[in-house]
Amino acid sequence: MQIRHPRRLFLPALSIVAVVILLLALISISTYQNLDRDKEKAMAFIHDYSMALIYSLEAAVRAGSMAGQIHEDPMGTLIQEVGKIEDVAHICLIDPQGNIIHHSGFSPENKSHVWDWPKPSDFGKEKTIYRIRKFPGDRRVYELAKQFSPFESSPDLHPDKNKKKDGAFLQTKKDAIIIVGMNMKSIEQARRADLHHAIIMAGIVLALGTGALFFIFVIQNYYLVNKTLKQTQDYTRVVVDHMANGLLGIDKGGNVVSFNRLALELLELDASDIFGTNLNQIIDFQSSGIEDTLTESFVVLEREIEHSLKSGEKLPIAISVTPILEENGTSAGAVIVLRDLREIKRLENKVRRTEKLAAIGKLAAGVAHEIRNPLSSIKGFAQLLRQVLENHPDEKKYADIMVKEVDRINSVVTDLITFARPFEADLMTADITKLIEHAILLVQADADARSITLLKKFPLKPADVPLDVSQMTTAIFNLVLNAVQMMESGGRIELGFELAVQDSRLNIWVEDDGPGIPIEQHKKIFEPFYSTREKGTGLGLAIVHKIIENHNGEISIESPAPGRPGGCRFSIQIPVEPSQPLGKGK
Repeated sequence: MQIRHPRRLFLPALSIVAVVILLLALISISTYQNLDRDKEKAMAFIHDYSMALIYSLEAAVRAGSMAGQIHEDPMGTLIQEVGKIEDVAHICLIDPQGNIIHHSGFSPENKSHVWDWPKPSDFGKEKTIYRIRKFPGDRRVYELAKQFSPFESSPDLHPDKNKKKDGAFLQTKKDAIIIVGMNMKSIEQARRADLHHAIIMAGIVLALGTGALFFIFVIQNYYLVNKTLKQTQDYTRVVVDHMANGLLGIDKGGNVVSFNRLALELLELDASDIFGTNLNQIIDFQSSGIEDTLTESFVVLEREIEHSLKSGEKLPIAISVTPILEENGTSAGAVIVLRDLREIKRLENKVRRTEKLAAIGKLAAGVAHEIRNPLSSIKGFAQLLRQVLENHPDEKKYADIMVKEVDRINSVVTDLITFARPFEADLMTADITKLIEHAILLVQADADARSITLLKKFPLKPADVPLDVSQMTTAIFNLVLNAVQMMESGGRIELGFELAVQDSRLNIWVEDDGPGIPIEQHKKIFEPFYSTREKGTGLGLAIVHKIIENHNGEISIESPAPGRPGGCRFSIQIPVEPSQPLGKGK
C-alpha cells in the first residue's frame, strides 16, 4: 500500500488555514461594512419616515386651509392619530418659546414644559435637526425636529396675508417647530440579528480555523512519529544488513518473508527471486531442524550443515532457528541465523596443522640430532674408503654412492631441522626485484640443464618493501626449484610481482608449463613429507608455507594456470604494512 508522504499533507492543511484566515478577514470586513451600511440605511429610512410624517402633517394643514377650515384647529387631532402608528414614539409641536402646543405619545407634567431643542434661529439651510435620545428602560428614540412650514409652497395662504378674524390658529403655527420621535426597537432588533448572524459565521469560520490548526498539529505529530519510525526502520535495516551472520524470516509455510544481504550471499540468491520462495527448496528442513521449529516450536542452536554452492563447493554453515510464536502459543514462522564456518574451518585446520607440525618438530629435532652425528662418521669413513680404493674403480664407485647418499640424508636432516626450528621474520626494507633476481640466479643452473626458460615480469618502478630477505629468498628459490623439478626438458617458468597500492599488498607469483597438480592434492601439497616426486622429501613447499605465514601472508595454488590448458601457478600475497610487526627492522 502506498502511503502519502507526510510533508505533502502540510500543503492542503496550510491552504485550509490560509483560506480560513482569509474568510475570517473577509467576513469580518464584510460584516462590519454591512452593519455600518445597514445602520446608515436604517437611519436614512427612519429619517425619511420621519420627514414623510412631517410632510404629511404639513400637507394635511394645507389641505384644511384650502378647504376653508382654517378657523378650526385640527393639529391636535392629526398629531394624536399619527401618534398611534406603531413605530411612532411621540410627536409634539412647540412654539418658538419652547411651549408645547400639541403632543402625543408622552404626558409632560405641564403644558409649559420648555423643550431642550434649539430655537428657530438655530436651524440652518437644512431646516432639520435630529438626534437619538435615550429614555428610561434603555429605550432609544430617533427624534427629528423641523420648522413647521405648511404654507411655504402656497404663499397666498400664508397666515401673514390672512385677514380673517379667526386667523389665530394659523398665526400660532408661524415659526413653530414640530418634533417626531421614532421608535428604534425594530431597527435595533434587526441590527442585533445581523450582528448575531455575523458572530455565528465568525464562530463557524473560527471553528474551521481551529480544526485546521488541530489538523496541522496532528499532521506534525504524525510526521514526527513517522520520521522517527522511518529513522528507526532505516537504522534497523542497516544494522540487519551489516550483521556478521545471515538472517532469514519465514512464515509457518516456510516461505521467505524477510532477509538480509549476507543471507543472499551465502545462499547465492537474488533479492528479486527470494521473496515468496519456499526455503525448503534451498535448505533441507529435516536435517537443519527447521521442520521441528515450525511444527513443535523447538529451538535449534548452532547446528552444522553443508550447503552446495553453484560451483560445486560445499559451504559449511552453522544454522540457528528460533520460532515466532503467536498469542496462543502456536508457531507463526521462524527466524533463521546463518553463520559462515569457512573461516572457522580454516582456523581449525590451521590449528590442527600447527599442532601436527609442532609434534613433527619435536620428533624431528630429536631424530635429526641423533642422525647427524653418525652421518658425519659414516661420511668420513666413506671418503677414506674412496681414497683407499683409488685403484679399484668398481669398488670406488660404491664408495662414491655412499658419500652422495650421506649428503642427501644430511640435506633432508637439514631441511627437517629448518622446518622444525621456530623462527620469526626479521623484517628489513628490501628491493623485491633484486631479491627475486637473486633467487633466479641460484636456480639458473638447474633450469639451464633442462633447457627451461626463466621469464621475469616486473614493474618498471622499483619496489622497496619490508621483508625477511633470507627467508623470502628461500621461499622463492624452493618454488622455482620445485617447478623446475616437475617439468620435463623444455618449457618456461614465469616469475613476477606487483604492488597493490589500494589494499597495500605485495603479490608474487611463480607460473610454469609443467604437468600441473591435480585438484585433490591442492590441500595436501603444503603438508610436510607429502611429495608427488619419487625422490622428493616433501619439505620444500612446507617450508615455503611456513615462511609466508611468518610474514602474515597467504599462498595459494591454481592448476591449471589461468588462461592455460595446463601448468601450475603459485601466488603469494603479503601485506606491506602488517598490523603487528613480526620482527625487528634493520
